[in-house]
Parts: sequence; C-alpha cells; structure tokens
Amino acid sequence: MKVFKFGGASLKDAEGVRNVAAIIASQSSHDLLVVVSAMGKTTDMLERVLTFSSTGKSYLSAFNDLIKYHHTIIQGLFSDPVSVLREVDSGFQKHFRSLA
Repeated sequence: MKVFKFGGASLKDAEGVRNVAAIIASQSSHDLLVVVSAMGKTTDMLERVLTFSSTGKSYLSAFNDLIKYHHTIIQGLFSDPVSVLREVDSGFQKHFRSLA
C-alpha cells in the first residue's frame, strides 16, 4: 500500500491542486491511501478567525479572507465555478454560524 499526504504548500493554489491530482492519477495501484490536510495557510486563517471570535473582536474580515482564498483556488480550477462556489459558501456558513 502507498500512502500519500498532501497539504500546506502542495495545495496552496490551483496549480498545486492540479499537480496533486496528476500525482494521484499517475498511480496505477489500487492500494493507495490519500490524506489531505489544510490548503496553504488555511490553518493559520482558521486560528485567526477563532482568536478574534473568542476574544469578542469582529472576525468577519478574517473570515472573508478565508473565503476569498478558497474562492481564488476554486476559480482557478473550474471553468464554470458557480455551483462549487455556492456549495463551499454553504459549508462555510453552516460551520461558522456558531461564532456569531
């Protein structure tokens, strides 16, 4: 079995995501486990949102930065990204409602 772990710098932008997809596609083995962690600076951005929220400061700017970062990657991956953007935005809203 092969185990591949991708995250951080390898998924920091659309080109990185395409590169990871090409690496995975090049593996003919059926015994492949792929682990994907946060893209680029996502963990840092999430920590910033949480820190602002937990100290009573407005987290909206940090939250919007996080969303914009993901939007940029999605727009670089899809020729018609509208449905993907809608789905991602829905997920962000669902999981961040409790911060308000």
